[in-house]
Amino acid sequence: MLTRKTIGFIIKIGIVALALFFLYQQLNVKSGVEKYSVGDIITKLKDNYIIVIVVSFMMLLNWFLEALKWRFLIAKIENVSVIRSLRAIFSGITVSAFTPNRIGEYGGRVFCLEKADRIQAVLITVIGSMAQLLTTIVFGSIGLLFLPDYLSDFSLFFDKMSFSYPFLAFIIFLLNVILVLLFLNVSVLTNVLTNISFLKKFEKYNGVFSFYSFEELFKVLAYSVLRYVVFTTQFFILLQLFEVQILYTDAIILITSMLFIVSVIPTISITEIGVRGSVALFLFGLVSTNTVGILSATFVLWVINLLIPSLIGIVFIFTLKFFRK
Repeated sequence: MLTRKTIGFIIKIGIVALALFFLYQQLNVKSGVEKYSVGDIITKLKDNYIIVIVVSFMMLLNWFLEALKWRFLIAKIENVSVIRSLRAIFSGITVSAFTPNRIGEYGGRVFCLEKADRIQAVLITVIGSMAQLLTTIVFGSIGLLFLPDYLSDFSLFFDKMSFSYPFLAFIIFLLNVILVLLFLNVSVLTNVLTNISFLKKFEKYNGVFSFYSFEELFKVLAYSVLRYVVFTTQFFILLQLFEVQILYTDAIILITSMLFIVSVIPTISITEIGVRGSVALFLFGLVSTNTVGILSATFVLWVINLLIPSLIGIVFIFTLKFFRK
């Protein structure tokens, strides 16, 4: 009969094997246009190693901010150190490598906790993800508002339908304000769930949404915005590195639009890099003919921000505790 320790070890080996398999498959996905050479990319990175170091440091900063955010959130049910929070973040990235829309990230994190209720921990992690998604929606919707300037067909469509840009901007602004206020007052959700008869027995979990004050959720949102600034800046730097001639203002509009579109497209990990490459190629192709540079920048960003952290996380997978005494 297998012991818990043996079963736990088998699960960990399975996670690592699946993560490595899906990451390898993504590396072999053809991102729509088969024009860029990995050898050329490596040569470009070697010749500009200072930029690579800067972008890699920004990756660490990005996930460090996420670790601080998760540590702040999870402190309501268990105090964790920054180191353990980082370990949880990287473990989550590894687990998410083979799950749809990276939902495995929640499980990878909560198994780093020693005493806290894991279902509560998942719900708390969801709150952090909501903050990041909200940031993507707010900035992305603003970017989409300017996108018709790059799409003549869409501009003609708006003209024919007598749409007013000021009116459309007002609607987007209003929706964004409503979404932000709803997030900052997510505690209201506890009252709503408690009043639903069949959910009353889950009061312990419904109460998670009332753990945080307006000010605390604002801090969580601030962490998310800082992360957003970091990886949008990373992408702009890489576009410049691969000689995609684009103004900063144009780049930010297209990057925010791309992140918005990618975030709402359901994906499985094995197709994620292909989806990212296709969306980036479509959007940045509106202002640049350098398809090789666009795809290269997208690919390198994925390698630095997701592939490398996933490989780092493999080390921490073996510290997860699936069973408790």
